[in-house]
Amino acid sequence: MNRRGVLMAAGWLLAAAVTAGAGTVALDVVGAGILGPQNQPLSADDVARALETVPSSTASTPPPTTSPSSAPAPRGLTVPGGSIVATCAGGQVTLNSWSPAPGYRVDGYSRGPADTASVKFKNGGTENVVVVTCRDGEPHAETVADDSGGGHRGRG
Repeated sequence: MNRRGVLMAAGWLLAAAVTAGAGTVALDVVGAGILGPQNQPLSADDVARALETVPSSTASTPPPTTSPSSAPAPRGLTVPGGSIVATCAGGQVTLNSWSPAPGYRVDGYSRGPADTASVKFKNGGTENVVVVTCRDGEPHAETVADDSGGGHRGRG
């Protein structure tokens, strides 16, 4: 290596060393509390001393009670062509969400709330129409395969 190359390499090494040193000093200053003592981590002894100074409560507070939710619980259903999440309330069904299986896509839906809700999963020429109703307050799905491609094909 020629003299110029050696000088350049030495210059780069010196610059890297100065940068690393400046970074270390900056971290030490921040760690030493330039932002104040509230940013310093507490030792286990510091935590124990702080807990000793907290007054104990003489009044007991009862634990919070949970009341049963009046909102209906959503139910997930796996069906041919995908999956759906539906909820029944007041005898009507609502589709909360749906997701097609790999290779399928959604080709239409009727979310509700209504007596029936539906979603159509399509894969090529196969269409699976999923009709969801409420039975005993729970969503139930029935799937009807529609291989006609969704058209009327001349039917009136």
